[in-house]
Amino acid sequence: MTEPDDILVGGEFAEFRAAYVPVVHPAGTAAVRRTVRRRRRRTTVVTAAAVVLAVAVPVGASGALHRRTGPPPTPAQTVTPSPSETTSSPPPPPTTPAPSTASPSRAAPDGRISRSQLLAARVDLPAWTPDPDCAAGPTRIAATYRKEGDVLLEEIVHGDVDGDGTVETVALLRCQIFQHGPSQVVALDRDADGRIVVLGQVARSAKTAPEWLLDTQVTDHGTIRVEMADIAPGGGWSLDWSQRQWRGYRWTGKRFDQVDGPTSFGPNPHLADLTVSAGDVTWSAPDADGTRTGTISVRVRNLSAVPADLVQLHLRMQVGTVADGDAWSACRDGAPPKGPIICRFGPLGPGAERTFRFGLRNTNSASGTGIAEVTPVGTDADPLMDPNHENDEDRYTYR
Repeated sequence: MTEPDDILVGGEFAEFRAAYVPVVHPAGTAAVRRTVRRRRRRTTVVTAAAVVLAVAVPVGASGALHRRTGPPPTPAQTVTPSPSETTSSPPPPPTTPAPSTASPSRAAPDGRISRSQLLAARVDLPAWTPDPDCAAGPTRIAATYRKEGDVLLEEIVHGDVDGDGTVETVALLRCQIFQHGPSQVVALDRDADGRIVVLGQVARSAKTAPEWLLDTQVTDHGTIRVEMADIAPGGGWSLDWSQRQWRGYRWTGKRFDQVDGPTSFGPNPHLADLTVSAGDVTWSAPDADGTRTGTISVRVRNLSAVPADLVQLHLRMQVGTVADGDAWSACRDGAPPKGPIICRFGPLGPGAERTFRFGLRNTNSASGTGIAEVTPVGTDADPLMDPNHENDEDRYTYR
């Protein structure tokens, strides 16, 4: 700054002091003391008020807790902020649940077994109807017949038969013996390791009715239905002549019990159980022409509950024997011509019997053993057979 400038600024300050100094009065020492005392009192009041609040708030809260008579207050629910609200810090890591000490229940195995899977397995089968060629135990099931005693898979169906919520397999099996053979229906499942096991035997054939199992089904309620016949086909017997019925079976937890359908078969209208007994024949002394005569007593009975409309009695003896006398008039055809000695008669009702005393004539002096044989006579439209061949004939002697 130049000297002329300093002179001008100094003049300005001189004029300012001259104008304002006379009107400005300093506060003095008394004013300063008053200001300090006022600030100290304000500080003391504020401190005292803070102390009172610090004591009063806990006391009031304690009193409120002691005065409460109802249930404790419900804790406030913690609200997890949405992702848009948690921009400043990441959400806390998820809480890992404590491991359960209870052992989890194992799911029921899948018992749906296909035909190919069953044919490839060895199954521990239950017992059949007693038969030396059909044994129980581990068995390989076959699809086609190769040799006697083969176990054939006739049919396979599926359904929940034990109520565990999964499907099991039901198989109709047959042990082939010539044209016949026993049959059984088994329910199959898998064990925990996936092996095919037998849950239980549902039904099986018998030496008497039922001799044949034909079909099987599984209902929506787990009932296994089995169709069976009283007489097996074969040996001249058609399955059309057999009586059929459906029976239902349910799993009890240990075995299959019958719950539906008939429990037995009535008399088959195409069967008649006939029996015959014959006495010995003693020939008379020969006549002048060498002819001898004799008499035979024959009794025929119907042991079945089915009537036999027509019965045939056949006497088998030495060549040269013919019918003789009036007793043959009881036969439907009268005295037989030369040839087989046959008498047809009927009807013979259930439990009924007939006795005949037939005369015979013979020019043959030989002695021997004859056979009396009885059979029911039917037609193709209405067949009648006698399956019990043990009592169908009787032997007698002639001398």
